[in-house]
Amino acid sequence: MEQEEGIVMAANKKPRHKPHQARWNGDGIKLKAQPWKMAAVFNPLEAILDQLEQQGTIDATPSGVAIFKDAIDGHWYDSSVALMGVVDAYEIHERRTGRTIDLAALAKLANKLKYDMPIFSDETRACRACLLRMKAETVQMTAGYAKQLIMDFQLMEELQKVAA
Repeated sequence: MEQEEGIVMAANKKPRHKPHQARWNGDGIKLKAQPWKMAAVFNPLEAILDQLEQQGTIDATPSGVAIFKDAIDGHWYDSSVALMGVVDAYEIHERRTGRTIDLAALAKLANKLKYDMPIFSDETRACRACLLRMKAETVQMTAGYAKQLIMDFQLMEELQKVAA
């Protein structure tokens, strides 16, 4: 026991004068350990492909814009804009890592949906293969990297709006 200003105190009971630093690093966890985050990105894309393959149609607004309903938040979104957003984000990833994912099939699908063109089964198969490549890249990302990728994509979008 030590004596500090007349008070007897055990060494393990001494007050700490350092600020507490949390040890949990949620941003360092790989996304393969957080499948719900991957599902939030890929399930809507797979649902679009499922609908095209099983029904041969896509949901659309009265004006003909292709849309899909997000199962998580229940809102309807423009399918071509969502697909191109994912393509743009993964293009940023390609540039950063130097690895090629070959996103042409998804970009082509987005354009076909935007301009109301027919979509064929070989194109949806190519999109599924593209999604598999994207998933293989995504499972190796950390949550922090993915969050930064999304923020960089949003920044790119805002810069394009300002430039237009």
